Amino acid sequence: MAVATKKQKPWGHWGAWVWVKWKSGAPEDAAMHWKDIKEIKEAWSTTGKWDCALWIDANDPNEIEKIVWKEIRPNKWVDQTETHWSKKFW
Repeated sequence: MAVATKKQKPWGHWGAWVWVKWKSGAPEDAAMHWKDIKEIKEAWSTTGKWDCALWIDANDPNEIEKIVWKEIRPNKWVDQTETHWSKKFW
C-alpha cells in the first residue's frame, strides 16, 4: 500500500534581519510604530553601529523589500537601514 507523502518545497521560508539606525533625537519607543505589522515578528534594541534590529517573516524577497520601503523606511525616525535576507534550510 502506497503511503501519501506531503510535498515539501526544496527550500524553506524567507526572512530578513533589518538593521535600523535612528535619527538624532529619536524617542525610546520609536520601534513601537511597527508593533502591529504582522510580518515584523520581533524588534530588538542593539548596540554598536545600528540601534534596532527587526525580524521580518515573508514569502519571498520582493515581499521583504516591500515591507522595508513601505513600512520601515517611512518611519520619521529612521535614518538608514541595512537588510540581510535569509531562507530557511529546514
